[in-house]
Amino acid sequence: MARKINYISRIKDTFDIVISGVNGVFMRGNRADGEAIDALIKMYQSGKKVALASNSGMRVQDMYYALKKKDVPMNIFCAMITAGEIAHYYLKSHPQIGHTYYNLAGGPSAVARGLNFRQADSVVMADFIMAETSGEGVDENSMSAVLEQALHLRLPMLCVGNNTSVMTENGVLPSVGACAERYAMMGGEIIPFGKPDVRIAAYLTENTPNFDKKRCLVIGDCMTTDMRMGNAYGAQNLLLTGGVHQLNGDVERQIDDLSGSYGLSVDYYTEKLQW
Repeated sequence: MARKINYISRIKDTFDIVISGVNGVFMRGNRADGEAIDALIKMYQSGKKVALASNSGMRVQDMYYALKKKDVPMNIFCAMITAGEIAHYYLKSHPQIGHTYYNLAGGPSAVARGLNFRQADSVVMADFIMAETSGEGVDENSMSAVLEQALHLRLPMLCVGNNTSVMTENGVLPSVGACAERYAMMGGEIIPFGKPDVRIAAYLTENTPNFDKKRCLVIGDCMTTDMRMGNAYGAQNLLLTGGVHQLNGDVERQIDDLSGSYGLSVDYYTEKLQW
């Protein structure tokens, strides 16, 4: 059964390394949560390693500078990975997927930047669909026609970040994972990148001396990505209930219901990250 905590400092002695999400943990779209950032700083100051795992479609370098611009002290992080970075290297090593993409979000792809790929103005001219997670969310209903065309053409969809919903400055909105889920239900091929892929946790902790997975804490706001990765890796996890699930009232019962629905366990929960 999940245990409620108000301050993460109460459990800091039970772990050596923290794998933290970004959006929904210390960012709400483009808005930074100073209290949550302060908690991560204090973890670092108390001798804990802190790593970042984001399902954003941004490349690592882009996210580094974006967070630094928000006054997040990037020196506290020992490692960092994004779904966008993973997808970039996939494209780099899998040229057989084609050379033309259609971006569901419009505009050029951050993932494909610097590689030999062209953006198509129409889905009928594309070899594959690019769906990149951002902090703004998507209007999945407006994409129905595009998905139907893509399905008819048998185009694979690169789902860069698997979240079906995302925290924004305007509340919780659908994300590209919802489009990918719909496309899969239609019979389309999905190539996913990002959490809950357990290799992300392995990558972020590979340089931790005398590493014990049970002394790793995964922090996030999403059951299907953050908590699933933590469970699969054998780590402890902390669910932020004020994130995409927006839990209130009898939170403990709701977590039990979610855990049962997804076949997952939650070790700790709290509304927001505080030291």
